[in-house]
Amino acid sequence: MHSEFLAYARRCVPFYRELGADADFPLVGRAEHQAEGGRFRPEGAGEPEHRISSSGTTGQPLEVALDESAWYAVNHRFFAQIREIAGLPGELFSRGAPAVLFVSNKPGRPTFVRPLPALNDGLYLRLQLPDAGASVPAVLARFPAPVLYGKPTYLLDLRTELLRQGMARAPWRPRLLLTSGEPLHPDDRARLTGYFGAPLVDALASTEGGLIAATAPDERVYRVLGENVRLEVLDAAGRLAPSGAGELVLTNLVNRSTVFVRYRTGDFAELETAADGTQRLLRLRGREPGTVPFRTGELPADEVTRAVGSVPGLADFRFELGGGRRTLLRWTAEPTGPAGAGEPADPAVVAGLLREALARLLPGEDPELEQCERITPPGGKKRRFQLRPEPTGATQHT
Repeated sequence: MHSEFLAYARRCVPFYRELGADADFPLVGRAEHQAEGGRFRPEGAGEPEHRISSSGTTGQPLEVALDESAWYAVNHRFFAQIREIAGLPGELFSRGAPAVLFVSNKPGRPTFVRPLPALNDGLYLRLQLPDAGASVPAVLARFPAPVLYGKPTYLLDLRTELLRQGMARAPWRPRLLLTSGEPLHPDDRARLTGYFGAPLVDALASTEGGLIAATAPDERVYRVLGENVRLEVLDAAGRLAPSGAGELVLTNLVNRSTVFVRYRTGDFAELETAADGTQRLLRLRGREPGTVPFRTGELPADEVTRAVGSVPGLADFRFELGGGRRTLLRWTAEPTGPAGAGEPADPAVVAGLLREALARLLPGEDPELEQCERITPPGGKKRRFQLRPEPTGATQHT
């Protein structure tokens, strides 16, 4: 399928038809598609049936044209493939009954109900936070969907809302938690599975690629959906390879209306390609750094996340580093005590535990701590480590 798709791109798509017969496909990215979008669409195909746009949270939105088969893959087959990966029985879903509850906190999006043909015409429901507010428990009681879906931040917002309303446990137990759209950190995974009492599948999906990869329930390794995509990895030296660590490079085999061949995703992972062509992501870190440059030393991001994220009473955190200023740790407290007893976490206690954890990691760093109401803005992507720009006019030393 991969070689047939590449032949189609060389034959039908203006951008790739200009390549020599023996020339390699070049690396492209969002900038090329935004500047020359029409040249990535096949000639003579007519006006595309559907258009979708990326969210734009990591830059200018990208519009992608989809034919009917790609539209079905993105909107419907996505859920059939997730059901298969999660091992959910088909009879769990039935016509007119809740199937998937998608939670969002992105401003300006409507709440809606739609059927999902790939799940026996079960219903796909969108719950918009914070608009639902006090009615959230009633909505969940009325629509107890077996699949609860959203970015980790969205599902954590739902958890927070329910905790604030005095619910130490979710009012229903979904059969599956499905997350996608931002990195899933181990501490957030523990909060979600502990509160909702369900196994979790984490998926890598995008406007450009559709469903790219997903884990089995509660696993850490991602199966790449070979019928949808082919991945390569671009290492730090600029070498492209079928296995290794670096930036993921995508070829989308499903969409033939906007053709993505060797498209730089901006997501970083460790890719393994077996002799039979099957692929796995052994580790996915998205756009988070692999190492964190503190003032007094450099540490693996995973080590920092494990140490800080496990502090009792902590809900979320983000480091802001560099820029010639003192390291800032922004953090939020759980809306109830760590044991779920209904008492708010004591900010002074949480702050003290954070300082102790950081002192063990980086003696002498002495970061500034700032308690916040929330860190990731509604509709945004969570970032645990934010590098500040260096001050303009700074002297460069060699």
